[in-house]
Amino acid sequence: MKKRMVLLFSTIALLALISQAALGAVVTLEKSVTPMEDGKFLIKIKVRTSSSDVFGLRLIDPRASIVNIYAPRGWCVVTDGEDFLARTSQEPVKTGKPVEFIIHSSSSEVDYTWSAFGLLKQIDQVGKI
Repeated sequence: MKKRMVLLFSTIALLALISQAALGAVVTLEKSVTPMEDGKFLIKIKVRTSSSDVFGLRLIDPRASIVNIYAPRGWCVVTDGEDFLARTSQEPVKTGKPVEFIIHSSSSEVDYTWSAFGLLKQIDQVGKI
């Protein structure tokens, strides 16, 4: 009886570990839009994670309205107006330590498609913000 209980609890613990790994990271993005004096818009994207560290972020802007971008310390960001790519090697988004990106846009009505990346691979599915 004791061996069965140990085997049962071991199996439950193993299944919990496997299911947690399969779920992957839970990354959330929050967007706020503020009009600027020059007719453009300041868009702040706050990135949070509740498990895996985030080392990369990709935003796709279907309107290609990105005018300028600003990266937080330790991040490199590039854009062509439609694709926004951000990457770091030393300052990832960690649980409890959100990171904020600033985008100047010609439109306030932007629905970005996004994906988040770990050190070597994509860790969260594409979402909309």
